[in-house]
Amino acid sequence: MDSLIDLRRLGRSAAFLGLLLAAAATQSPAAEISAFATGGSPGDVWKTGYGGMLTITLFNIVGGELEGAYQGSNLAETNVVSGAAKAYLAPSIGRFVPFAGLGAGAYRESLPGKSDQGTYALVFVGAKLKFPFGLVIRGEYQWLDLPDQVLLPLDNRYLFAVGLSF
Repeated sequence: MDSLIDLRRLGRSAAFLGLLLAAAATQSPAAEISAFATGGSPGDVWKTGYGGMLTITLFNIVGGELEGAYQGSNLAETNVVSGAAKAYLAPSIGRFVPFAGLGAGAYRESLPGKSDQGTYALVFVGAKLKFPFGLVIRGEYQWLDLPDQVLLPLDNRYLFAVGLSF
């Protein structure tokens, strides 16, 4: 009797695993590459920046990405270059994909005659719209946690991205 119950349990587990694998095989593309324009706050210091990201999505709900950004400044010869690794939840609702997550990165802030580098943490939210032929449009808002002794504050960053999924 116990072996019959074990066989049923094994059969159910195998059927569930098969359905899961079939669903994963029919999901949308799992990778994206995007370019973005960004702005920062406080707004009197930072102007438009740019960057790129590589995104990997698993089972259409969990994502990870690598991001590199250059943030220009209104001050002469002043900028921030940063790189971050991010993880997020992104449940798809048709072509609309809201997301929220956490990240960590490194930065280098340059001012005339001095520079600073270090690490930072971030929390972010955003949304993507997926279009035919792999086109993806995305908006994102980031709350950055840089060290207190940073040369110029960069508290928040917002970005607009266009990319391709593959």
